[in-house]
Amino acid sequence: MELRYRNQTGVEIRPVDWGGLGGVESLDPSLPQITPVYKSLTEGLKKAGYKERVDLFGAPYDFRLAADGLEQIGFFQNLTQLVEHAVASNEGHPATIVAHSLGCLVSLSFLTGKPAGWLTKHVSSLVAISAPWAGSVTALKGSISGDNFDISIIPHGLLRPVQSTAPSGPWLFPSPDQWGDTVLVQTGRKNYTAKDALQLLKDLELTQQAAVYPVVHNLTYPLPKVDFKIHCMYGLGKDTDEGYMYDVDAFDSSAPNAPKKIFHGEGDGTVNKRSLEACKGLGDNVTLKSFGNASHTGILADKRLLSEVARIATGGRKSGPWIDIGILLQQA
Repeated sequence: MELRYRNQTGVEIRPVDWGGLGGVESLDPSLPQITPVYKSLTEGLKKAGYKERVDLFGAPYDFRLAADGLEQIGFFQNLTQLVEHAVASNEGHPATIVAHSLGCLVSLSFLTGKPAGWLTKHVSSLVAISAPWAGSVTALKGSISGDNFDISIIPHGLLRPVQSTAPSGPWLFPSPDQWGDTVLVQTGRKNYTAKDALQLLKDLELTQQAAVYPVVHNLTYPLPKVDFKIHCMYGLGKDTDEGYMYDVDAFDSSAPNAPKKIFHGEGDGTVNKRSLEACKGLGDNVTLKSFGNASHTGILADKRLLSEVARIATGGRKSGPWIDIGILLQQA
């Protein structure tokens, strides 16, 4: 089954500052102070001697798409060219790719699609921060009732039109391999486990996500064994959604209100511990490092993480170029 994606007539999506850092340092370039993403990390790399567009690059992408859609629109081709340029202009030193959250799955899909020879020549390692390797329970809430990211002034349903249609949503649904028969969503008459995700989408009459789920959810699940080095870094110690109870007898096409009850467990506030630590399954060339009391996004400014990234970046000396995989898009 092949899925094809297209923009609405008259809509063009283009990355902000491709290759530079303007598209990855903040979610909204017009509000950099209140929407920071990679800003602290890139500033740390600059202090270590890295220079923007010389040996420090950014690669923003459309977060609504899963890996198949990104490949279709040419993102992987452009990223290949950026990595090759970075390596060639830095005396052939292989690049370190750093990614956060969904960007880690994007990077995994990109790297596992490359021949071994290309990887050896061009990639030193992947630094994966807050990666949802086995999905996240919060992705279910986005499709069901909308996720306001705990920002009280944003109604739960405001973002649902995007969250309930974007292919990246089902890509992030909890993996049956990790959650098994654990009940994740409850209504008055029906319970849903990770194995019931497709039926959940059908019951909600989310036809677009139901159509893409069989394809996108298998893009990285089950996790492949990789030959390249991965540094997995993540926060723990934050209450993280583990399940939802909705005050309805059954789901239909009408979006329900916010969950009546939310069940919590261990994680970084967004991604569950079992998913963060699923990187163990990627093979023997993987290291794990957790940081207590660090949130999903807040970890990007955590001094402990920045120190660890600086250690990898220098190794006692400045090494090859760095590519930051970001999540910014601009519509015109």
